[in-house]
Amino acid sequence: MWSKLKFLLRYTHRYRWWYAGGIVFLALTIWASVTIPEYIQKSIDAIALGRVDSSGDFYQYVGLILLLALGLMVVRSLSRVLFFVPGRLVERQLKGEMFRKLSTFGKAYYDANSSGSIISRINNDINGVRMITGFGLLQIGNILFSLSVTPYKMWAMSPTLTLYCMVPLVVIFIIVRFGMVIMVKNTHLRMEALQRLSGRTVSFLSGNAVIKSYNIHHWAEDKVEEENVSLLGFTLKIAWIRSFIMPLLGSMEQVLKIVVLFAGGLLVISGEFTIGQLTEYIAYAALLTHPIMGLGWVLTVFQQGFVGITSIQTIMNRKGEDDDKPALAAEQKAHLLDEGLHATDLTFQYHNGDAPVLKDLNFRIKPGQVVGITGPLGAGKSTLVNLLNGYLKPEAGQLFYGATDAAGLRGQDVRTRVRTVSQDVFLFSDTVENNIAFGKDLQVDPPEIKKAVFRSALADELDRFPKKEQTMVGEKGIMLSGGQKQRISLARALYAPGQLLVLDDVFSAVDADTERFLIKQLFDNKVASMLVLVSNRMSVLERCDFNLVLEDGRLTAMGTHEELLQKSDFYRTTQKVQEGGGQ
Repeated sequence: MWSKLKFLLRYTHRYRWWYAGGIVFLALTIWASVTIPEYIQKSIDAIALGRVDSSGDFYQYVGLILLLALGLMVVRSLSRVLFFVPGRLVERQLKGEMFRKLSTFGKAYYDANSSGSIISRINNDINGVRMITGFGLLQIGNILFSLSVTPYKMWAMSPTLTLYCMVPLVVIFIIVRFGMVIMVKNTHLRMEALQRLSGRTVSFLSGNAVIKSYNIHHWAEDKVEEENVSLLGFTLKIAWIRSFIMPLLGSMEQVLKIVVLFAGGLLVISGEFTIGQLTEYIAYAALLTHPIMGLGWVLTVFQQGFVGITSIQTIMNRKGEDDDKPALAAEQKAHLLDEGLHATDLTFQYHNGDAPVLKDLNFRIKPGQVVGITGPLGAGKSTLVNLLNGYLKPEAGQLFYGATDAAGLRGQDVRTRVRTVSQDVFLFSDTVENNIAFGKDLQVDPPEIKKAVFRSALADELDRFPKKEQTMVGEKGIMLSGGQKQRISLARALYAPGQLLVLDDVFSAVDADTERFLIKQLFDNKVASMLVLVSNRMSVLERCDFNLVLEDGRLTAMGTHEELLQKSDFYRTTQKVQEGGGQ
């Protein structure tokens, strides 16, 4: 509990002056609320007198009630604005911090948490925090002021009648509190069910094409329905409890009115109360029910919000992969790969793997060199690429950028000098131009965009699009072919090249003519000081300075095209197959 309160304080402290203003106007709201019944009492007693000389007082009291009512509208609105706005600002701040934190996590976290559950946490759990820092704090202030001022006014008028009113309030509060305990338990379960449903939904929507191609949509529907029914069950349990608690709280005002009317009526008959005083007391009793009802809502909001905070803290308190590593100075980053890179007995095993996928690799890449990486499926080529670009972390003393050990570098610093075009192409639902400019933080330089488009063999196809560079590519580039998506991804890397450019099988979805054009652009223009090409195409590998052959995670051969034809069975076999098949 204390950790959750500290969590809230850290975010609300920044907006303390907003809350201070809200408290001032909330106090004015309560003052106006408890003052109006006094003038109602005086107005009714003036009517009861039935004398002409009391009409002036009557008009004065009604006028004051009207002014107080207008003032109440203004201060109540201002109090809500000053509480609700910080709640929204906290929500915005939290979402930004959550995104930045999530971007520091590595493969291990995303293997264990689906995209849907992460989205659910960002939306639903942060919404719970917003409710606490806005509506929740407003209601706490309202309850504290109301339950201090209103009972005092009631006690001053009649202690006995006030004690009568306390009995139903205490009984109802105990019942409500018991119901809240059950509701909190089901709220936890509901959030877990919602995260599972979100994960299923995102996963199945992303794999919609696979589901259709294998005609397993009924299976997918059943899985979603299973999670949906589970969510419905917990939601209904919460709704059942609310359907009992909320009417109970709503009828509290009527219960108190009956108590006051009966006991207070006896006081009027005995002459201890006037009709006006009884009316005033009934108004106070009605005012007392609102904070008690608000207390029920506050308990709900805080319980649900604390569940959300627990979920958020599991992310915010988790260390990112590079949190303990110092950031490189700008000068160091600029010259990180000036002396190239080298691997010494490079071995890597995934966190959930049983055996290393790379074993004892030794190689060196010097500035100005073009290096090819080839090997059969599952040889570890993509793993090596992700070690070079800082996405995966090597052990200390195994991979060096110049004289700097890669194990001590932040992935973000590495990627300022290393650009990668992977097999898994991702495009944003935006224009072609913005997808390319994404490599430079969306800084659009039209001449450089056109140059990158030309070098990636995309110029002719863009000219056929009605809106050219302003063409929307759709969700994940759904409007484009596989080759077009791959070349836009290549253009992105060429638009913002680093010292090392890594291309992981970028020729797999292009035809022979396009491949020849791309090879010419990449080799003739020297788009980066070092170029690494992952491919099994001999037309690419024969132009590299040297090639690495990976088989079963080991470097089985290294050399020029001619040398590998002599000493690598895999390389020689690949050459024969492609010569026989004409590529």
